[in-house]
Parts: sequence; structure tokens; C-alpha cells
Amino acid sequence: MKKRMFRVRRRMNLVISELNNALLMAGCREIGLRLVREEQGLRLYIQGQYAPEYQHSVERMADLLQPEFRDPALVETYGELTGSEQYPRDGEIALVGQMLSDASVTVAGGWVKMDLYLAFQQ
Repeated sequence: MKKRMFRVRRRMNLVISELNNALLMAGCREIGLRLVREEQGLRLYIQGQYAPEYQHSVERMADLLQPEFRDPALVETYGELTGSEQYPRDGEIALVGQMLSDASVTVAGGWVKMDLYLAFQQ
């Protein structure tokens, strides 16, 4: 169990890093982040107000964070590639979406609000 918890904490650090970067690139001047350790995993709440010209990019990010199917094998195989400059931005966020156990993302009125969850056991 400790090994899984370590892996989840490490993945959550990657999630936070990628999403902070994506939101800053979308013109966010302030990003609110709240991380809660629950009994069965880690829950991350993020919100930020993005620049209007990034509406499409933020909507695309929301779609990538909430994939219809999650493939744990994909995360294991490509997880170390997150953050590599040779891969397109969508690829990094899509991988973050695959890492999550559950995600709820709302984009409305210039704000993006995320409720993201990583379970200790997947």
C-alpha cells in the first residue's frame, strides 16, 4: 500500500505541475488550489479565471481531463514522458486525464473549476 501511495503522490505532483502550467499559459493571473488527502486517495480542487481568447483551449483541456475511457497501461508506459518538450501540449494534458481516477471540470463565465481525484488503488 505504501508503494501505491507514493506513486499516487508522485502522479499528483505531475498533475499539479501540468495544470498550473496550462492555466498560466491560458492567461490565469491567480490559481486557487486545494489538495485534500482522503481515506482512499487524493482530491485536488483547482480554479482559475482565464483570458477570453483562451476559451477554446480551456474547453479542450476540460475534455482531455475527462476521457470517456481511462487506460492504466497507457499511464504506466508513457507516464515518464509528461513534461517533455517534444510532445504537444494536448498530449501532456491527455496523459494527465488518463492518470486521474475521476475528474469533473466546469468551464463557464471565464472561470474553470476542477475537482480531480487520484485513488490509492486503481
